[in-house]
Amino acid sequence: MDMDEPSQSASNQQNAADLWSFEKLQAYIAFVKGSFQPKSTPESEQVLTKYYQAQRQRDQLNAARTTIRLLESLIRLSQAHARLMFRSKVQVQDAVIAVVLMETTMLSASILGTTDALHTKFPENPEEFYWELEDNVLNHLGLLELSTRE
Repeated sequence: MDMDEPSQSASNQQNAADLWSFEKLQAYIAFVKGSFQPKSTPESEQVLTKYYQAQRQRDQLNAARTTIRLLESLIRLSQAHARLMFRSKVQVQDAVIAVVLMETTMLSASILGTTDALHTKFPENPEEFYWELEDNVLNHLGLLELSTRE
């Protein structure tokens, strides 16, 4: 028996106590879903527009594949993330998450490279993982000045 087991068990119990119940999570999602519509900010629009333009240029041989519907989807995804985070304004973080979601679902992802969402593990440090994603996306789009890292 390892000496760390009791402390790990106590830690796991604390983490389980911090989790929301399924009912509370459902109530929260229902609340934010119907409460408000987050407004875009110039910075979030810049991230989404630059990503859309990069996709259009990448698909220049077949520009019909990248339509305005991609931009509309990015906007909806970023607004949904802002709502989930209970924000009235779409921030750079919301736009970055929308880009990451789009990149993850595309077979020919250009920013993150090929990712296997099915076999991805939850990061040990989610906040640091986000900052790495933000740096990667903003750097690729030439928008590092929009970084919100403090």
